[in-house]
Amino acid sequence: MKDIQLAHFYAWRSVPDVMAPVLIQEFADNGAENLVLIEAWVERLLNEPGFCSKLKGWLGACGKNISECHGLWGPGYDLNITEFPRRKGMIEDHQLGMEYAAFFGCKTYTVHTGPYHEGMEKPVFEALEQLVPAAEKTGIILAIENGFNPGNSPDALLQYLKAFPSKYFGCCLDLGHANGMYAHPDKKTELYSVYLKNIWKNDIRLEPDPVGKLSEYLVTAHVHDNDGYTDGHMLPGMGTLPSEKWIPALKKCPRLVSLQDEVSALTYRISIRKLCETFDELMKLQ
Repeated sequence: MKDIQLAHFYAWRSVPDVMAPVLIQEFADNGAENLVLIEAWVERLLNEPGFCSKLKGWLGACGKNISECHGLWGPGYDLNITEFPRRKGMIEDHQLGMEYAAFFGCKTYTVHTGPYHEGMEKPVFEALEQLVPAAEKTGIILAIENGFNPGNSPDALLQYLKAFPSKYFGCCLDLGHANGMYAHPDKKTELYSVYLKNIWKNDIRLEPDPVGKLSEYLVTAHVHDNDGYTDGHMLPGMGTLPSEKWIPALKKCPRLVSLQDEVSALTYRISIRKLCETFDELMKLQ
């Protein structure tokens, strides 16, 4: 059986530097092997001289690795941004972000296509035309992530995945987002937010088999739970995530290299011990 690694996310943006090595040691003491290079750390690597050495020191002191990266995201970094003067910088920042991710040993670098707007396909394609070759040159897998809107549904992502047939380009399946858009028999579309109803023009398209639809392209997955309608980033077991169905299915995907814990531990006062115990059990699902 292939080796699928687990990497832990944490809200390092909210953690003072003096506490970061203490929490990294806490992950180590609870058996965690790998952490996620989150976008806050990528931003610091790009903009803060000396942070690379500082981060290496924290990891080295605790004997921990970084194995996956959530790349830069948001208004200045999403692939579909239409602010033309910013697009050149966005591409360059992602290219440098991938280089740092590869430097730290990450296998994947996940990006967002961005909030939905009509015609977003063109800027996304234009960004990928530059970023996929950059990923190939760097030796890291660029992964696009699913979400809640028409522009990042499984069907929408497939148009990009099929257009760039490279082993260095794939998909990150966010299980929380997938659960939010899962066509479960008990779903009630009236419970979705007004925002989602509007961007879907009151025709929200739910997906019955997100893992199966994207299986050929899945390289990593963000694992967290919710109520089936919102992006709660809860600990698996707190919501409606069908972990016992989807985790084994993910492990059968031919290109999958990792699962990533993306729980908002600070929001729900979840200890690092509880995180590690919960995800260690999830990794046993077959």
